[in-house]
Amino acid sequence: MTFQYGTPAQKPYALYIHGLGSSAASGTKSSLARSLDAYEWLSPEITHNPFESLDILNEWFAAFQPALIAGTSMGGLLAMYVNSPNAVKVVVNPCIEIERVLRKIGYGKHPYLQPRENGETEYTIDEPMIRQFITFRENYTPILGRRNIALFSTDDELKGREFSKKNAAFLESLGYEIYWNAKFGHRCNEQAAKQIKNILLSK
Repeated sequence: MTFQYGTPAQKPYALYIHGLGSSAASGTKSSLARSLDAYEWLSPEITHNPFESLDILNEWFAAFQPALIAGTSMGGLLAMYVNSPNAVKVVVNPCIEIERVLRKIGYGKHPYLQPRENGETEYTIDEPMIRQFITFRENYTPILGRRNIALFSTDDELKGREFSKKNAAFLESLGYEIYWNAKFGHRCNEQAAKQIKNILLSK
């Protein structure tokens, strides 16, 4: 991967990790950037291969040393494994047992919600893809940051309340601070971004 450094940023970097059906052009990054404007936001494009995606994310972290890493949905899952012990980690509705979500979405082809850098317009959910995520989770251990925050929606239409509560309990056992919000669904919106800002300013 080629990095374009340009003029060094005056602000600390923040790294946003998008979800499965999204891209580096995700509107969520824009929402976070508006609320958390003390950071210079970066967003690498990742794939539905968790091993490949983690390599990309670790490469970006090594290059830019972001002070904050934020991931949503599948991006929240991957954020947990980025080798960034000195960064603050924020995960929003992370899909920890993502195979459950993938099976709910359904096997077959699905359109990307945002334009992809490589021009792809759809992705495929199948059993090999699901097995890949299970194998990834079985072989990797989450890496904590210097502060670890998880924000869950009480009305996540994709994961459901009970699955979210199970994910929250797991993250709490790892040392994450757990927060809930009723003003957004599965996708992180402006309300969630504002809450993240308030949480970060609370300590």
